[in-house]
This record gives sequence, structure tokens and C-alpha cells, in this order.
Amino acid sequence: MNKKRMLLLFVVLAVLLSACATSPTFLNPASPIANKEASLYRTVLVMALIVFVPMEGALIWIVIRDRKREGDDGHPKQVHGNNSLEVIWTSIPVLVVIALFVLSVQTVNAVAIPPATDRDINLQVVGHQWWWEFDYPDLKIVTANELHIPVGTNVHISLESADVIHSFWVPQLTGKTDAVPGQHNTMWIRGDTVGEYYGQCAEFCGTEHALMRIKVVVQTQDDFDAWVANQQEPAYSPQSELEQKGFDTITNGACNACHTLDPSRQNGTELKGPNLAHLFSRSVFAGATFDLNESNIHEWLMDTQAMKPGNDMDIKITKDEMDGLMAYLIHLK
Repeated sequence: MNKKRMLLLFVVLAVLLSACATSPTFLNPASPIANKEASLYRTVLVMALIVFVPMEGALIWIVIRDRKREGDDGHPKQVHGNNSLEVIWTSIPVLVVIALFVLSVQTVNAVAIPPATDRDINLQVVGHQWWWEFDYPDLKIVTANELHIPVGTNVHISLESADVIHSFWVPQLTGKTDAVPGQHNTMWIRGDTVGEYYGQCAEFCGTEHALMRIKVVVQTQDDFDAWVANQQEPAYSPQSELEQKGFDTITNGACNACHTLDPSRQNGTELKGPNLAHLFSRSVFAGATFDLNESNIHEWLMDTQAMKPGNDMDIKITKDEMDGLMAYLIHLK
């Protein structure tokens, strides 16, 4: 097999395999924002095809019709100066651009942040290298990486960054908005269908940018209320000597500089690590990169840099500290 055929085979396989992968997309909307964006995208795509197909067809037809033939030294019929034709092919693009402008303005207005109501939820999102912090100021709870919202409820978001520029994006639920150091940007999000939705930081922010993900859990109002009630509870109190060692390591030892067990304390730019008060109530950690379970947490504590190189947690923990931490952490639910 020659090189050209091998390259062609590689390209075909790459296309086929990429079709097997699943990834979040606004073309499978679960919110009014993504629905409007998808509608505009499909309309623009159809309009582009309406322009592209006739134009390419005409180009191919002209190339075939006017190709140079043997013994033909003349020139094809010229259309220069045909006012009617020039008006037509000038007017069509102008009308298309006007239509696109009108549709775009309508979509921008449709996805604009709606007026706040008493039923809405206020949320402060802080981007860190490389994880997301979620602070519900009215509910007095702070969590990380896994965002919970009730179905059909508007969530008003204030975006900040603790270090570099990040971009908050959950394709099926909302568009992209940057989180810029020293600046407050705003956006909104709403889920109209119960389920789990994944997002991604959409602005390159360092070594592990690709592993700065977001998980959004859209749940019924009753389930959300139960989740809130649990998150508002104080962190688990140690019940044994081993658990007390783990508690002391977090509150006064190696973890104290970056983490807190106060469920209402916002980390912001003060603390580099997530709030741990109800750590095991989440299903993911480290930027929604890994499943949150006892095995992965143990591996993370053993060598965080091996799992996510470049993260701020680069500490050495003794065996006694590890035993105490694992005994205590698993109760933080």
C-alpha cells in the first residue's frame, strides 16, 4: 500500500472513530439558551447550503462548458457589462447578510439575561487552575466541580477568576462567558430537562486546561431541596481517634492552608483548594476529571501530580496522616 492510500485510510478511520465518540453539544439542547443557539446554527447552515450548492454547481458547469477544446482558439462568451446579472449577484449576498443580522439580533435578545425573580437562584462561580468553585450565597453553601440546579429555574451567575482567564461553558445549557481576574462577568443558565450535563473551560488556562471540566446536575425541586439541606449541615464530627487525626490534618495540618470544612465558606481567591465539608456527596473531583470514590481519593493523596500534573496540591503525606484522612474523608457526605 503506497503512502497516499495509507494517508487516505487514516483520514477515513479518524472520521469514523470520531463519529463514535460522544461529547456535549448545543445541537442537543436542554435549555432555552442552547435551543435558540441551535436554531440559529441550523438556519445559518441551511442558508449556507442554499448559497453553496448552486454556486459550486454553477462553477463546475462553467468549468466543464468553457474548458479549452482541441482546435478551439476562441474565447467563451463574455458577460461583462450585464447590468441585470450584476444586480442579481450583488443583491443576493446583501439580502443574505441582512437576514443573518436580523436572526442574530433576535437570538441575542432571546438569550439575554432575564429580569430576576424571587424564584431564581443566585450563584457565584470562581474559576481556579483547574477546577470550578460554586457558591450559593443565598443558600449559604459552597461546593466544587459539580453544580446542582432545580429543573426549570433561572440561575443568575456572577463569574470570577482566582488566577488566569477561564471560560465557563456547558453547551447543552448555556453559551460561553469568560471568567477574568479582577472582573465580574454575568450570565445565566437553566435546565429544562432533569439529567446530568457536562461542560468545559473554553479558554486555554494552563497545563491541565483540557481537564478543567464541569458537571451540572439538573434535578427536581424536591431533590434539589434535599441536596441543599444536606449541604447546609455542618461537616461530619470525628467519632474515633483515627478520624480525629484526619480532622486535625485538615483543620490544623497540611490541608489547612488550602481547604476548609465550613460548608458556607467561600474559597474565592483566599484558598486554593475546594471546600471539603461534603466532599463525598459529589460524584467527581479535580475539575470533574475523576470519579469521586475511595480508591481515586487515596491515589490522589498519594501523588496528586501523577494524576493531574501542575496542580497546586503538591504535598507529602505520612502513612499515619493518610490513614487518618481516609478514615475521616469518607464520612464527608
